[in-house]
Amino acid sequence: MSSIPSVHIGCDEMDKGAMSNNIGIGAMLLRWKCSVYKVVYREFLVFLVLFGIVSAIYRNGLNEDQKRAFHESQTFFDNYTKLISLPFLLGFYVTIVAGRWWQQYMTIPWPDKLMLTLQMYVPGKDERSRIVRRVLLRRALLMLTLLLRSISRAVRRRFPTLQDLVKNGIMTRTEKQCYESISPVVNLFWVPSTWFTSTLNEAVRDGILVDPAGNKLIMEEFLEFRANCGALWSYNWVSIPMVYTQVCTLATYSYFIACLMARQYTGPSSAVGAIDIYFPIGTVLELVFYVGLLKVAEQMKNPFGDDDEDFDLNFLLTRHLKTVHLGLDYLNDLVPPMKDDQPSNNKDIRQQSRVPISQITHPTRFKTASTKT
Repeated sequence: MSSIPSVHIGCDEMDKGAMSNNIGIGAMLLRWKCSVYKVVYREFLVFLVLFGIVSAIYRNGLNEDQKRAFHESQTFFDNYTKLISLPFLLGFYVTIVAGRWWQQYMTIPWPDKLMLTLQMYVPGKDERSRIVRRVLLRRALLMLTLLLRSISRAVRRRFPTLQDLVKNGIMTRTEKQCYESISPVVNLFWVPSTWFTSTLNEAVRDGILVDPAGNKLIMEEFLEFRANCGALWSYNWVSIPMVYTQVCTLATYSYFIACLMARQYTGPSSAVGAIDIYFPIGTVLELVFYVGLLKVAEQMKNPFGDDDEDFDLNFLLTRHLKTVHLGLDYLNDLVPPMKDDQPSNNKDIRQQSRVPISQITHPTRFKTASTKT
């Protein structure tokens, strides 16, 4: 029996984000990685510098006539900022991008259902049955790996050539030769799917897969796996129209360019409150929120890149490979024997039924209550 492979689940980021106490919220707000500060600090610094320059020119470089002209220009730009409905534009844009982002994640195929179906309908423990199960799942994962190499820079860096797939046991040398012999007129990630069906037909002919219903279920699971791969390729091919991205980007940046004039404090008659005499607190908060939303949408448009919030496809591939190895080579031979797990002492059942539910959920309290009874 082969040794069990170690599977590491990266829950560190999820645990940090799930803390709901005050310390956890404070730690989350102070983090730099994956934070709004990281995506808006350039715009924040540029805005403050330009705002300070305009303020210094107004206070120290203009005479009274020029200041009156500045006031008129300020009124014009203030009216302009009221014409742009940034919350509506960015809200609609982020909703579309976030929905598409989540749909792409839900489309990523997982081999678990296919693995369980193969274990059910190809149950033999002889070497030939083991080979059939391994080859079928490996070719399904090979199709997924070839697809991710074509849409993800991170996966491409991990497997820059087909030889790297051979070294990692995802592709055999014979499969590599067959794959390279095909003229690449289109994306050929789907080629292993034809090898999958051929192997399945061979298993039926050899009597390894004897149940027609099982053959049908295996193909249904594989076709779902193949359909998800095709959907991922389509998501990468067809993106959100650039026109709408340009509209939101121009609206956001032109709004804050206008704020350089509109939000200047020019005296008691200004519409801006006295708290913003030297530092535009309200405008800075608007910049963080609105530019942050725009940047988040820009990062979520392509979740197969290298940004902090992009999908960790390398981890997912490693997880799939280890799960298949664990399920086929280890757990397939490690099945606990079936026996009656009903309590033999009916008195214990009657005793437990008198304990309140609030105490049953806490083993220590349940133990104390049962001893007192």
